[in-house]
Amino acid sequence: MKIKFWHILFFSICIFSFLNKEEIIERYNTPEIINDAVKIIPHAIDIQDTIPNDTIFEFTDKNNRQLYYSRKISTGVCIDGECRLVSIVLYWTVTGRYLGFKLPPGEFLSRTKHKPFHPQDYDRLHVLLSDPLSPLSQYSIEELVPHTDSTKMGVDAVSTATIAAVLDYIVEGAVYTTYTLWHIVYGPTKREIEKLTAQQLTPELTMKLLNSKNIDDQVWAMEHMHDKFAINKEIYNILIANISGNDLYLAERSLNALSPEILKNDSIQKQLGILFSTGGFLKQRLILERLKDAPSLSPVLLHQLSTQLETANGVIVKLTTELFSSKSIEDKTVTNHVLQLLDNDNRYISHQACKYLETLRNIDKKTDKKLKKYKKNNRNF
Repeated sequence: MKIKFWHILFFSICIFSFLNKEEIIERYNTPEIINDAVKIIPHAIDIQDTIPNDTIFEFTDKNNRQLYYSRKISTGVCIDGECRLVSIVLYWTVTGRYLGFKLPPGEFLSRTKHKPFHPQDYDRLHVLLSDPLSPLSQYSIEELVPHTDSTKMGVDAVSTATIAAVLDYIVEGAVYTTYTLWHIVYGPTKREIEKLTAQQLTPELTMKLLNSKNIDDQVWAMEHMHDKFAINKEIYNILIANISGNDLYLAERSLNALSPEILKNDSIQKQLGILFSTGGFLKQRLILERLKDAPSLSPVLLHQLSTQLETANGVIVKLTTELFSSKSIEDKTVTNHVLQLLDNDNRYISHQACKYLETLRNIDKKTDKKLKKYKKNNRNF
């Protein structure tokens, strides 16, 4: 009898615990960082949107390093003519990328006819909110859900009222909820989060972002580290590695991260000259475009660039000679390399050489004689 009593008691406790355990609905792209937070810093910001709560919460680890941000969202969602307040917490990474969401205990999202989301609906919503290029950005809610009699058709209904172009980008039966949350994720809150991170950007955080597997984080770091601190050797090595690599987008972003102050360094110019010599057409073009912002060009770099002219195509010749002209380069070695191009069978290339040579103020007799001869023979070009 005693054993039976304890069995009943144990069973009752299990049932009670099960009934009182409210499911936490949450989805994260990188859930492992959520539990690393030990400190929460509130930031009261006038976000200027329709959400009442203007507080952004910053989460940091035990070393006070930024991990992610969140914002508590309370917004009305109307279904079948009735409205209910939906509470949800949205999360962003330090660069403003969507990280995930969490619903308070007992809270849920619903579809048409007040049907609660199924687990797969939350999965789909999470995937949709992770897409910054969603076509939802191109429409207003009125375009997706034309005005109708709300007692006959819920605002969140998916039917002929919703244009077919976005059916693949909404949770079925929850167009208004999907649309609203997506625009919150990629709206003013995202921009304010980026500002907060940029204001506190450090070499350590920059290195972490540059080593991220997410290219958006890498690019964000490159675009925001200007004027924050001097680029150290570790950061510089990553940028040079990107420029050396095959990803032209990363190469361009990395080149743009080199400020004019950095570009004037002779050793860096020498490194760019080597990359120019070994790079293909597109890489060479990117380097030449970036060198326009260098305050001056070193003799070593000038010689590296001019020695490539003989085998370069017309576009590279044009960009190189225009770079020389813009910096008022009058270097004897450069002049000799350009002078040889007057004999090139490609008249476009020889013409670019002529244009540069005409800008020289101190021209020797040999160059002047050959230039005049070329111009005489090519008057109609």
